[in-house]
Amino acid sequence: MIGSESGYDLALPGTWWEIPVDDEKASDRAIDRIIADAVGRRDEDATARQELRARFRLAATRARTAGASRLHLCREVVVGVPFPASLTAYRPPIPLVDRGERTLLDQLEAVVDPAMEPDDVTLDVPAGRVLRRVRVVEADEGSPEEGLTTLRVDYWLVPPSRRVLLLSFACGLPELREGLVELFDLVVGTLAWSPAD
Repeated sequence: MIGSESGYDLALPGTWWEIPVDDEKASDRAIDRIIADAVGRRDEDATARQELRARFRLAATRARTAGASRLHLCREVVVGVPFPASLTAYRPPIPLVDRGERTLLDQLEAVVDPAMEPDDVTLDVPAGRVLRRVRVVEADEGSPEEGLTTLRVDYWLVPPSRRVLLLSFACGLPELREGLVELFDLVVGTLAWSPAD
């Protein structure tokens, strides 16, 4: 569960780790704790620790550089089965103004990537209307993830404060697109605004 200090509550299924992204040293400390918990401290696991540390640091650095407010990495949804997914939350500075002729979500839609995929839709969830955008992304050549394909599902919301919220899920199992979109829809359906927003 993501706590209300973020301005919203959100239930994440299974086990997820949070990595603070606003401070590099805090990110590194959290990553070290996560790796110690997930891998342990045995000498024979040193290579696994190094690889995980490099991947998690890269994810935290990218999130920080992109202006993210939170980063969550999934350990597992089903006990004992690793699940390569992440949730990155952003508060992009998109100004919205109450105008009778266009709703706030309509204004937001004019700024967001146009709908191009069949899964790009507007959803109604208990917290309000949501723009969902689904993309399959190929890793850049020369990047640490070169050769990997990721499914990215973005949810754009307008909270009561009008401080736009973007919840961006990513998963390295694009072949499970239909099930992943359904899972992430269910997660976003648990979102509730809190007084902090």
